[in-house]
Amino acid sequence: MKIQKLLLLLIFIITLASCSSDDGNDIPSINDLDNGALVEIVTTADNIIFNNNLDGLLDTIVEYRDSESGSLLDDFNIYITFLDNSDNTGDSTNALVREEVLLRTVEPTEFTLGQDGFPRHNLIITTQDFLTITNNTLDGIASGDEYIVRFELVLTDGRVFSVNNTGDNGGLTSDFNIITTVQ
Repeated sequence: MKIQKLLLLLIFIITLASCSSDDGNDIPSINDLDNGALVEIVTTADNIIFNNNLDGLLDTIVEYRDSESGSLLDDFNIYITFLDNSDNTGDSTNALVREEVLLRTVEPTEFTLGQDGFPRHNLIITTQDFLTITNNTLDGIASGDEYIVRFELVLTDGRVFSVNNTGDNGGLTSDFNIITTVQ
């Protein structure tokens, strides 16, 4: 019985000593944390595609924000995904369905300074752009189909931000996706 008590005391002391000497469990201060980046939709003039003509388009102004007033942006990538929500209508057999493809990369020099001091870009994606990048035709889209436009921010330090890694942005909403519906 005396040996058991000594053994338990020894285990307790070893456990206590190992926990108190572990410097790897220090919690960083708020000043040590990295800042991210986000995209905000400022205005949208048009966001529609028609299934019978090329007149529709996505015309929106996006604003890029980071902790350095926009100076951390290296690349602004725009991806497109086509969702064929009307399987029995149209012929999208050759289209890239549910496959994300890079439409283009917008360089920081293509942004202009917005009225609140952050970089803005007027993004225009025509119906022909949507169709071409997804290998589709007007005959392949129908009312109810959707195109998802996803933004990806690549910062000068190599960090990448998009829909999958945004957290609390101090009350700001981040618009990394825009859905354009076929009418």
